[in-house]
Amino acid sequence: MGSVVVDQIGSEGTLLEDFDTTLTSRQKNDLLLAALPGATVGIYGGEQVVLFHDQVIMRKQVTYLGIPWEPFKKRIQIPKKWLEVHRQALEDGLTPRFVGIYHYRDVTIFVDFDPSTYVLRKANNSAAHVSTNDLYQAQTSGLFSRVDGRGNALTSVRFDLLADYLLDRVREANPYLDVLADFNAEFLTDGRLEALDAVREMHAAAWPDTMQGEWAGFYLEYRLDEFLRRSGAHQLVAFQKAKRRGQLDYDLVFNDRLKVAHYGDLKASNMAEHESPGNAADDIRRCVAEYGRFWYIIYEHETWHSRDDGDLPVIDWNEWRRSVGHVGRKAYDPLSYARRFKSAVRFERMMILEVNEANFHVVLGDFNQGRQPDGAARALKVMITKRNIDNFLIFSASVD
Repeated sequence: MGSVVVDQIGSEGTLLEDFDTTLTSRQKNDLLLAALPGATVGIYGGEQVVLFHDQVIMRKQVTYLGIPWEPFKKRIQIPKKWLEVHRQALEDGLTPRFVGIYHYRDVTIFVDFDPSTYVLRKANNSAAHVSTNDLYQAQTSGLFSRVDGRGNALTSVRFDLLADYLLDRVREANPYLDVLADFNAEFLTDGRLEALDAVREMHAAAWPDTMQGEWAGFYLEYRLDEFLRRSGAHQLVAFQKAKRRGQLDYDLVFNDRLKVAHYGDLKASNMAEHESPGNAADDIRRCVAEYGRFWYIIYEHETWHSRDDGDLPVIDWNEWRRSVGHVGRKAYDPLSYARRFKSAVRFERMMILEVNEANFHVVLGDFNQGRQPDGAARALKVMITKRNIDNFLIFSASVD
């Protein structure tokens, strides 16, 4: 048994806190053999491996990363000798696999780590990382793939699906991710977006909030809504600009035929920021309780500020607003919003973070909005902390 109480996943995907189970070499082999009919244990490249069809499986147990890391951080150790097995397998026309085995009580989940990034580092007993959320997604959905923050690809597979996965007879399916991937193909194009170009485009489409100072986030909303309606995907993923009374106050509704599958919020964030405030904690808790999950869809951008260009961009923006009839609450000021105005952005990366029952406790940071004008404390909000993203990340994309 392990010596530290950490995150564990139960058979229904329930988050539990307990010690890691320690598996012997034979137990690891037996778990693989039970999941892979016809597989055998053999010696290949001087190492004991599991052979299945044309695949050479090297395996280690998934365990806690260790103190002082958070309880959701797990890993396998990749010994240097796996590199030689990997090389020989490729030469022989076989497929080498680096597989982690997570086992707790009656739950077994396999994690297939794409070897390509690890062999480039000339691994010397290095670690391949996996998070509690990867295990949760596999146990509840069967199959889950992502690329982590270091660029490593991994797929978590529930015990009953390992053979079909290795033989390419089953694939992960998520129509919501397909919709957002199609949008990314249009939106993440490596182009610098000038403020005036963006607000003029929104103005021509009569988009609400066109005149707001934080134009980049509203432009993201406009483009996504326009894409969803033009493509017909709004039947599946709907953008809520004007919320109805009594509705949950979130940007995105993910529909499953005639009912809501879950909600999400759309955010634009500066790539230089290490964290950003989320939504009211009680509302997110309600969403997770009712729908099982909540999605943050975050688009990160590089940012140029007007203050670094002699304030000329913000002056042009204020002049343009006045020229199209905008009247603010205060007297006209060509330097209105000068300190914070973005002269341009380049959207470079998007991430989808899922908050669910297995990671909700981690997303609740100590972020407090301070106090209301009357002195009352504001409601606690969740904090999206980028150092913890791998325990929430379910999809990512970036400019090629």
